[in-house]
Amino acid sequence: MIKYTLKLILWTHDSNIDNRFPIYLRITIDRERAYLATGKFVAKSQWSDKDEQVKGVKDAVDINAQIQDLKSRVLRRITDSQLENKPITAKQIKQQFSGADMHNIFEFTDLFIKEVKHKREAGTLENYTKHLLKLELYNGGKNLNFEQITPEWLGGYETALRAEELSNNYVHALFKTLKLIFNAAIKKKIITDYPFSRYENPIYTAPVKDYLTLSEIKLIEQFTIETKDPILKQTAVYFLLGISTGLRISDWFQFSIVQHIKDGKVLVRAKKNGEWVTMPINAILKRNIPRMKAVKLSIEEQTINEKLKVIATKLDIKKRITSHTGRHTFAVTLCADRGISSETCAELMGITISTCIENYYKVSQRKIDKETLLSWKGL
Repeated sequence: MIKYTLKLILWTHDSNIDNRFPIYLRITIDRERAYLATGKFVAKSQWSDKDEQVKGVKDAVDINAQIQDLKSRVLRRITDSQLENKPITAKQIKQQFSGADMHNIFEFTDLFIKEVKHKREAGTLENYTKHLLKLELYNGGKNLNFEQITPEWLGGYETALRAEELSNNYVHALFKTLKLIFNAAIKKKIITDYPFSRYENPIYTAPVKDYLTLSEIKLIEQFTIETKDPILKQTAVYFLLGISTGLRISDWFQFSIVQHIKDGKVLVRAKKNGEWVTMPINAILKRNIPRMKAVKLSIEEQTINEKLKVIATKLDIKKRITSHTGRHTFAVTLCADRGISSETCAELMGITISTCIENYYKVSQRKIDKETLLSWKGL
């Protein structure tokens, strides 16, 4: 006779983006525990641990019916096993009711992505999917378990990726995603082995980050006036928004002249306490506002990055330009080179001072020359 308990609990160790917590069915069989996700999320104040029920929400009746039904079905499965005198474990129950083989890396990743979809950026989730597709192509299908991935297997995978002449950093990114998935499976106690600790993993190499000079910015501005291509014009206009404000490309799509420009200042970003970080409107943004009023941003991020390369070629700017180059240009050309402190720049960009110095201020040789020459004048 097996000893078991079933209890619906609110998992308060991990919330989603709305500060709601997942409801799990905790299964304990002969002291072994497993947690079966119900797919339901509620706030702490909406859960009764004593009654194992949701309270105070509009659809509480439906949610409670669904989670109690899951608990009843698990109970029947345990009871049937007892009557048939067949051994059953908590992990086996979880696997049966999750509808997926948790040892299969693709099925596990599908569920993992669903679990973290409210906690990661959409682009990050898209990268997980793309990176797993690369793994699927190498494996020749989705029949791949965690246990099959050994240091020798990793060696073959990396060799195949290198044979495609992929960049070193992209190979590193593919391995990084794979390691992330392994760590998630280990955290859930599905696996214990971590083959990456016995393998020489690809190392990330920090790329040289290009930024535009003031003369190159003026070329972009002139291009917005002269080009007749509506897509190229749209790309250039909103690239100038990134240059003049330091905003990320995701913020370009949300930017509103009416909502984010008040009393001659730009509302750059909101803090957690509800206050806004603001900055004066600089000349580049001031000249660009009429263009933004005339041209709305409607193209996708991928198209923007593709067209930026076209614009760079047309203007004979021999630099690798992406949407992030605008943010980098703001930090270096508009802040570091103009004498704005790293503390102020970091505050405007929403990053730490150390990140600001490491990624932006250290590349400004012009700032170094300007400050040292001024300080040493007359020695």
